[in-house]
Amino acid sequence: MKQKLIRATELAEFVYCSKAWHLKYLDGAEVSPVARELQAEANAWHIEQGRSLARGDSYRWAAFAALMLAIILIVFCWLGWAK
Repeated sequence: MKQKLIRATELAEFVYCSKAWHLKYLDGAEVSPVARELQAEANAWHIEQGRSLARGDSYRWAAFAALMLAIILIVFCWLGWAK
């Protein structure tokens, strides 16, 4: 009996969803063009969400830096070092 070599990607697909693996490798089912289009749209949406979150993190760090600078300036003025 000839043994089939199992690729790491195939194993990962099985671990992620054994039903999808079964349909793809044992039943030979193909993904419909409509499902591929929906997945492409969903991937684009997720990429945009990731970019939006990254921008939010940048704004948060900028606000934190501005707040720290304001606190330092207030302390300098309070201690009389700004004269």
